[in-house]
Amino acid sequence: MARTALYNWAFAAAISAILLAAADIAALRLLRTLFGYRPAILMPLVIYLLCPLTMIDLRWWSAAMESLPLQVAIFMALNAQVYYVRTGRFRHAIAAAAWVAFGLLFFEKALILPVLLLAVTSGFLVEGPWLRSIGRSLLEYKASWLLQAALLAVYAVVLATSQATSTVQPKVPSQVGAVFTFFSDLLKDNFVPGALGGPWRWLPISDAQYADASPPGLLTWLSVIVAVLVILASIASRRYAWRSWAILALWLVAADAVPVLLGRIIYLSPAVLALDTHYVSDAVAVLAICLGLAFLPLAGTPEASRRRLVVPAWRQTGRTVFVGLVAAFVIGSIWSVQDLENTTSGQATKLYLTNAAAAVAEAPAGTMVFDSPVPAQVMIGAFGSDALSAKVIGPMESSRSAANIRFVARPDGTIDHLMVFADDGRLHQVAVFGQDSFPIPAGRNCQPVRRGVMVVRFPVPTSSSTEVLHIPYVTTANVGGDYAIVSFGSDSHVLTVLLGLHDAYFTVRGRADTVTVSGPAVRGLCVNNLQVGFVVPSASGPVIPAQ
Repeated sequence: MARTALYNWAFAAAISAILLAAADIAALRLLRTLFGYRPAILMPLVIYLLCPLTMIDLRWWSAAMESLPLQVAIFMALNAQVYYVRTGRFRHAIAAAAWVAFGLLFFEKALILPVLLLAVTSGFLVEGPWLRSIGRSLLEYKASWLLQAALLAVYAVVLATSQATSTVQPKVPSQVGAVFTFFSDLLKDNFVPGALGGPWRWLPISDAQYADASPPGLLTWLSVIVAVLVILASIASRRYAWRSWAILALWLVAADAVPVLLGRIIYLSPAVLALDTHYVSDAVAVLAICLGLAFLPLAGTPEASRRRLVVPAWRQTGRTVFVGLVAAFVIGSIWSVQDLENTTSGQATKLYLTNAAAAVAEAPAGTMVFDSPVPAQVMIGAFGSDALSAKVIGPMESSRSAANIRFVARPDGTIDHLMVFADDGRLHQVAVFGQDSFPIPAGRNCQPVRRGVMVVRFPVPTSSSTEVLHIPYVTTANVGGDYAIVSFGSDSHVLTVLLGLHDAYFTVRGRADTVTVSGPAVRGLCVNNLQVGFVVPSASGPVIPAQ
């Protein structure tokens, strides 16, 4: 994508749409394989298609590239496993292992996929008490499990090797309360409301393109009550329905909660992490499967082939209630997605990138640009150096045959017409925001030089977070040398002076109340006021593009 269609959202969205269509078709195929050709399979299918929990993943392209292929792998691997159990043909075992491998190529959560296949196989495809059927499943279909185990072993080696070079290492959380808070909030405020069409309200974060679930308190508890009633109703009507909910809980814990607990809970608040819906978006696929297993008979079973001439009143009432719940889910999903659209927006980023592309194309060859952080609405600062303009805008420049701009991360010397990208993506002249030096004495045009040293003072010591020192200077043919030494606190820099009017910028750190300039060129060097502080776009001077 970066090499062929940089920042081409239409192309990126087309890839997401193709993967989404593949996941939808795979879901339909699995439901038909499990439960046969019956209208009832449309209920779990509709829940999978419209659940708002998947919307953040669809908006966040890199997350979609992980989650959507995993969902395809979940449906297709289980579909192949069902065929293997029903027919005993080894090619279906190979297909199941191939789909597990497909999921592993995109997302490490696929490590839990063989466990899901075993749980469904033993819980619903093999008769008998669950513990005994697990043993039978392992023995009777060992060819399938051996293939998948070999895949997991290879992947474990790859994962361990790559983990050694990761900047974030897994750590077991030390606070039990944090684990409980995360998991309870993940269920109560995130997954359960989302499974019923929520969260109905979203809370945007700083970049305005992402949002966390923020369901109203009353609807949160109402959704918990409804979920409990649905689970109890399924258990009351079907013998093994509780197994489906145990499988769903297993996936939520092993695939969705544990990775976050190992990787991120020590860095962010568990209550905040629990509201991020992209952590549970893949669980929507498992939810659709488990809903079907809880309420629908499997194809080919006596229950599925039994035709009731007279439907009991309680069953008719149950169907009516279930249809009503699905209708409420659809309405709630539409509401939730609309609220997400109203809460978040990508227009600021679109404007920034459009203007930046025009600036890169229109800038004069050799334009020097200070490498500054991009606005938070484009990329939040938590991404560190990846949130700098050289990383975000630089690839636009590298794709051109002729380089117009050069990024300067640490200015050190004379740089005339230094520019910086503003929050709207346009190039502005650089200004230094902070404090100016004391004005020069009355009757003079330049800072005085005494005994070969120029001492420039500031009204108060500079901030310890100071970044840049700006020295505007003028030189004539009478300069006694071609360089001067600039000292700021404990920092010293060599200034190679040029004839005429110029601007010099130096990267500085720490506190200081004076700047001294010495060396051969100081006697012919005319310096007025200095500025020290942070680089900001200037309100005056040329702007690229002009409009």
